Amino acid sequence: MSTVEFFSVDDVAWQTGAPCATANFDFIPDEETDAGLAAAQRWCHACPVRTRCLSWAMLHGAEGYWGGTTTYQRNQLRRVRTRAKCPLCLATQLVYADPHELCLACGVSWVRDVREQPIAATPLPANAA
Repeated sequence: MSTVEFFSVDDVAWQTGAPCATANFDFIPDEETDAGLAAAQRWCHACPVRTRCLSWAMLHGAEGYWGGTTTYQRNQLRRVRTRAKCPLCLATQLVYADPHELCLACGVSWVRDVREQPIAATPLPANAA
């Protein structure tokens, strides 16, 4: 599991190291489709700056395909709620570390809705946090 170090939302130097910087693919289309997402994910899957890309898009509310996600998927990640499955990979292997839930399958995390009890997520062991 990797973590994203703090970086300024205005710092876009990481984009020069992204394979998509020279891609002949529209990552910000007028309409996002399943076929477009599949094509974008082929670029994003092994990208060395994928986590920065996704973080930047989340912080800016960017539209289009960023970090292998769609605008809709990022909007779902922004919602504070308790989930029974990961909104990106649909896995059910979730853990809870107050106030976050984490997908063990793909590494995405989100803030859990504090008004609800976790549906599927189990608490992380005390020595893992």
